[in-house]
Amino acid sequence: MALYLLKYPYRKILLPFAKKIKFIDPDLLGYLAVIVAFGTMFCYIYAPDKPVLLLISVVLTLFRMTLNTIDGVIAIERGNLRLKGEIVNALPDRYSDIFILIGIALSPLCTPLLGMLGMASMFLVSYTGMLSKAIGASWQHHGPLGKVERLILIMIFSILEYLQLTGKITKIYSHNYFEWLMILFILLGQLTVYNRLIAQLKECRKLDWIKYRNLDKKVIIIYDSMTGNTEKAAFAAAEALCCQAVKVKNLSEQDLSSYDMVILAVPHLGRRIMPPDMINFLEENHNIKNYSLLMTSGMPVKRIFSNKKCIKYFTEKLGKLPFSSINIKGYHSIAKTYKNRPNDNDLLDVYLFAAKLYERMK
Repeated sequence: MALYLLKYPYRKILLPFAKKIKFIDPDLLGYLAVIVAFGTMFCYIYAPDKPVLLLISVVLTLFRMTLNTIDGVIAIERGNLRLKGEIVNALPDRYSDIFILIGIALSPLCTPLLGMLGMASMFLVSYTGMLSKAIGASWQHHGPLGKVERLILIMIFSILEYLQLTGKITKIYSHNYFEWLMILFILLGQLTVYNRLIAQLKECRKLDWIKYRNLDKKVIIIYDSMTGNTEKAAFAAAEALCCQAVKVKNLSEQDLSSYDMVILAVPHLGRRIMPPDMINFLEENHNIKNYSLLMTSGMPVKRIFSNKKCIKYFTEKLGKLPFSSINIKGYHSIAKTYKNRPNDNDLLDVYLFAAKLYERMK
């Protein structure tokens, strides 16, 4: 997933060039990438006789990645983001993957069994990623073996195989480097399938909640936010429960006893525990019937202990334990940790936390 995100900076680099050639149909570039992958297949098949073909395969793979990136940039520039584009973008990629894996599997540098299992793992990864589209959910790009990661691994192991064939390095435990690559594909592929399946099941829970939820309880979300992280989380919970999310300093109601549940959303702030507005709010008597905690924190390891400290603080101030709580990661502006958090996955966790909380209230 992390390497998948590298394509966005690469798009920025290619943007000026893409603007100059945006008269080209982006679908044609996708088809050209398939032809490049087809040529790459023969580089692997004949590499034992001409090791330099492995270096050429690396160049061709880079060219294919560039074509796949440019066609997306051109599609955006032309405003050509149609449903047909998703099909044309996905299917040629699968053909390209097939050609490359066939080339490695048919090469004397890899046993056919490992090549076949590696190809099967790659198909399962791609299939699992696209499966959620069938139920109206988002395309899954969870790693560790996404498209970009696969291609980078192929290029690295192509270079290692070249060095082995030219006598600069030796085999590892009698296996060629392409065989080790297939073993990596098998292991990382299954882990990727698992991660994507977990993400899909979460999205299924969200879609089921939207379809079948019956909201008859009165809920309010009161939040305080320093950098916007907690605000995002508060509104994700509010979306799930179709309720109001109010910043604590803008709260006009003093008596909250009419609410079946009050969700208090706060960031961890170390020694200060939380922002002063929330502290002032807790010093007052709001007659809260039930409450839950939605917390964000950005300091690795320390967030575990500050979470307990925060729960203890609320318990003492409100005279009761929270009904439920969640602690999600958020970007720490000083330590610079958890950049771009909370992300979509974090906010989905918050959404499902709110949904599960409501179900427990019944």
